[in-house]
Amino acid sequence: MKTVIKLLACIGIIVLVSSGSALAAERPLRTSWAWPTYIDPAVGSDYSSTHALVNIYDTLAFPDTNGDPQPHVATSWSLSDDNLVWTFKLRPGIKFHDGSELTAEDVKFSMERLLAIGQGYAHIFVGTVDRVEAPDKYTVVFHLKKPFGPFLSALYRLYILNKDLVMAHIKKPGPYGEMGDYGKKWLVTHDAGSGPYKVKKFGSSGKTIPGGCQKRMDMAGLRLFDNNSKAGGGPEHVH
Repeated sequence: MKTVIKLLACIGIIVLVSSGSALAAERPLRTSWAWPTYIDPAVGSDYSSTHALVNIYDTLAFPDTNGDPQPHVATSWSLSDDNLVWTFKLRPGIKFHDGSELTAEDVKFSMERLLAIGQGYAHIFVGTVDRVEAPDKYTVVFHLKKPFGPFLSALYRLYILNKDLVMAHIKKPGPYGEMGDYGKKWLVTHDAGSGPYKVKKFGSSGKTIPGGCQKRMDMAGLRLFDNNSKAGGGPEHVH
């Protein structure tokens, strides 16, 4: 009898140990989804949206493989002695996807729109940028409220919009006063950029990029055309 009791006790211990191991292995799996992809530069900020934005739009500076800022839309920049005024000189001849030229007014508009809407990557600049000026066609000046060391690299997230195109698609009335909806409804499915790719179609599943680029981009139904390729039919992308 004692032998049977000892045997049952051992079996019980084995069962408990096994059950404990099973419980320890059953841990919750947490996932996140980037859906939908927001291609409005003042709204999108998740992985999927950023993947789209960086291909559709241009920025003043762009990082090299080491993460250091290099001239892109801007050819050069300077900082005032008090670290509050950044001045950028723009590259002439950069074309938006509709063929119009990118100028300082577009950069100014893009920052002001981002700050007004307050979504996406706006948190990087809110409380730091005081105002923006465009003294001439190829010069843009940012006045800061306080010195901000990483301002230059922060501009990787200022995607430059075609001001005239966005203004042409503003819906009124809207939450932004005379700016109506600031073009937010239209920019859900359209782009106003100058980047190497442009939006051809916004659907519900990933599409293959035709033209010179054979890569596949599954970005919430975005079908992008290579802006340099004949298949894309877009204007020349000058950098």
